[in-house]
Amino acid sequence: MSLEQASEIQRRMYDFIVNYMKSEGMPPTNREIGRELNIASTGHVDYHLTMLEKKGLISRQAKKSRGIKLTKQTQDGIPVMGTIAAGEPLDIFEGATDSVDVGHNFTDTENTYALVVRGRSMIEDHICDGDYVVIKRQATCQNGDIVVAVHMQEGVSGSATLKRFFQEKDHDRVRLQPANSELDPIMIPKSIWDREWQIQGKVVAIFRQCITAA
Repeated sequence: MSLEQASEIQRRMYDFIVNYMKSEGMPPTNREIGRELNIASTGHVDYHLTMLEKKGLISRQAKKSRGIKLTKQTQDGIPVMGTIAAGEPLDIFEGATDSVDVGHNFTDTENTYALVVRGRSMIEDHICDGDYVVIKRQATCQNGDIVVAVHMQEGVSGSATLKRFFQEKDHDRVRLQPANSELDPIMIPKSIWDREWQIQGKVVAIFRQCITAA
């Protein structure tokens, strides 16, 4: 179903969700939606979210305060799945917030997604705050790859960080190495890595928006 078949308040709610996810890199909570639309009851908000879900415009993860996902892309391109910390681990969300046009020269769009970089820990690899990194979904990597490393919390994705991956067999640990000489690497014993961490994908491209003066 299209958005035109939704009620006016549902269209306003959907627009707020899209704009919030674009600006914040994560979905809003029911309370944040209620404050924006002057709806006092979270149950009332939940009703309209259920209607949007039935219309196929969003999906929701149970028992997650920020569990909204968009099911309809706003434009062609690679889906932007949220933000990724180039410093300390940052919460990530599986629902696409937007899409980025990577042009016709980038043909490897299958099984890829984009994340907006926050922080400067990969600056010496020319990955800057605000850049888009294109990630190829895969669970394995090789030493030296720039990866999305996800710290699992009770069996589900909790937080993620962007770093170079190194498995140091001599020390029985994994090193997540920033590309910033002012920052220390994250050292994770191999037993903890195997139990609590996983690779979500590796960086295959970097895109930067250039703003020209008028």
